[in-house]
Amino acid sequence: MQTPYSFVFTIKIFILAMIFLMANAIQAQTISPRKIGSQWPSWELLDFQPKSLKHNQTYGLDQFRGRVTLVALLATWCPYCQRQIEKMEQLQKELSDNKFEVNFAVINIQSGKDSQEEFISRCSFPLFQDTKEIDAFSKHQGGKDDFYIYNERGELTDYFQFLDERNSDLTDSIGYENVKRAILQSPYKTEITVDTVIKITIDGVQGRTYQIQFSEDLGQDKNWKNLKAVTLDADQVEIIDTTATQSRKQRFYRTVEIP
Repeated sequence: MQTPYSFVFTIKIFILAMIFLMANAIQAQTISPRKIGSQWPSWELLDFQPKSLKHNQTYGLDQFRGRVTLVALLATWCPYCQRQIEKMEQLQKELSDNKFEVNFAVINIQSGKDSQEEFISRCSFPLFQDTKEIDAFSKHQGGKDDFYIYNERGELTDYFQFLDERNSDLTDSIGYENVKRAILQSPYKTEITVDTVIKITIDGVQGRTYQIQFSEDLGQDKNWKNLKAVTLDADQVEIIDTTATQSRKQRFYRTVEIP
């Protein structure tokens, strides 16, 4: 039979647990999308760029997963933004010519809906029209002329706020190099850890294929050998090295991405 004391104690534990869960839920909701490492916001908007493969379709940033992505908050009626668009087109082509493919995407401010041609004629990458219902500007917690750079997993690697201490004006050589450098530094660096002698955990990019290699001697030659190739069905996967116990030697592992 439950005593009054035990009943009160149970109620107190229940209340504390609810407070803890609510606090964690609130914290999860208030993580700033401008904080490095945060996931890109979830929204879907109409792509009004006729040169885009998904022209006149409604979709979001998840379509860009697997490639470094720059998102800009701009306005078609703004002369400064029009010049930024032209330099973004130049930067994307420059990176592509150097075998570094990057997604560029622009969210056009709600008030720019009637002047979309100002952007269409200056670039070839996707252009999204923000709406009052979606309000992607607010989801990014940004302002006009802000730049967001995400890695292949959709995690924020850099954020350029307009008129911040770091120059991000693409028409200026210093600003151009600042943004370009941030893009080049943004790819996700795959990590591999070994919890036991046979359990291997790979933190990578979903959809990518990696060759897992091992060595039992990290001397001058290292003598890396192929263990297996694996295509990740999630950003983190675990595999078992069933051959490790046969050698009874310490093993070292690495991953090599397969194009």
